[in-house]
Amino acid sequence: MKELNINIRPLNQSDLPAVALLHVAAFPNSALTKLGVEAVRRYYEWQLIGPHDVDALGAFHNDRLVGFCFAGIFRGAMSGFLQKNWLFLTGCVLIRPWLILNPIFRERTTLAIRILRRLLRQLIRRRPKALNQSSFHSSKPSKSYGILSIAVDPAYQGSGIGRMLMECSEAIARERGFSEMDLTVDPQNEKAIRFYERLGWEKVVNAGRWTGRMRKRLE
Repeated sequence: MKELNINIRPLNQSDLPAVALLHVAAFPNSALTKLGVEAVRRYYEWQLIGPHDVDALGAFHNDRLVGFCFAGIFRGAMSGFLQKNWLFLTGCVLIRPWLILNPIFRERTTLAIRILRRLLRQLIRRRPKALNQSSFHSSKPSKSYGILSIAVDPAYQGSGIGRMLMECSEAIARERGFSEMDLTVDPQNEKAIRFYERLGWEKVVNAGRWTGRMRKRLE
């Protein structure tokens, strides 16, 4: 593919419909995608408006979103999304009951239930009151700058857009004084793993087992 004129800029809420459509195209088999475009849009909306310290970057070609990266410090990226949208998400499952037969979706649903149970226990311990954004803040500052999600339009994969987004995110992390970066990848996604390793990322192995966490130290 010939060199493209790519413009990278921060994303805002008006970009979220395009972000959702790109996510669906890039990850057609993900559990979030199977819940529908609106569920995907709400997920990324929470990453923008929640109690996070997020740097959301979009790569544009001729004003078309062709890639994005959500990075930074996330406080309740999934738990907050579930707590805020549980009623809507329940409706999504009820109108798509066949999803329960999908092993990937079933695994993610089990994880979501565990997260919601943990939130409920936190509510009980703190006495009956609604969770607010401050409840997702960590008391300890994070030393690691996380990559939550990165995606490239399938029609533009192989054009260097993913590398550009990762390099921009790394530059932001360095500028903000972080000593390392982290991300989690599906251990079965060999293509993504090779991509990260070419950029200097290393697998984080605990007790001789690797579960998908990767790290990059920033010298």
